[in-house]
Amino acid sequence: MFDGYTNQVQQDPNPAPAQQKVLRFDKGYIKTLPGILKIVQLLCNFIGFICIKVSWAWLSSIFYNILYWVGIIVTGFIFFMYMFHFVEKYDRVPWLKLEFFYCAAMVLTYIVLSIFATTVGENGYAVGFFGLCAIIAYGFDGYLKYKAWKRGLPPQ
Repeated sequence: MFDGYTNQVQQDPNPAPAQQKVLRFDKGYIKTLPGILKIVQLLCNFIGFICIKVSWAWLSSIFYNILYWVGIIVTGFIFFMYMFHFVEKYDRVPWLKLEFFYCAAMVLTYIVLSIFATTVGENGYAVGFFGLCAIIAYGFDGYLKYKAWKRGLPPQ
């Protein structure tokens, strides 16, 4: 009567297929806090670059040009990676850790160069103001990345 009753194994219905990681454009990223911070960082880099070009301080201009172009290129690249979900597709790369260290390096260089440009440059106050805005944006973004990294959250 109960022959083979214990040998019956409950089988799950068809398991869900693994989620495909597809590259796609996501305009909704612009409305998120990290997206807004990236846009602020890019704007501060670009406006600060214009302000330092107007200034006559050639020594601070050299260092600021390097900082601004590195900031524009790398931040633009990271912004592009998030907008098109490359971060989700290549999830083995430690995105949060890399971005945290990048933000920390940008904050430290902005502190040094903003003080230098404010004290030396002719239009140093404008450069210092946009440097301060960039310090706040990169610092807050780095703080958010650090918290997410320590929690073990996915980058996107």
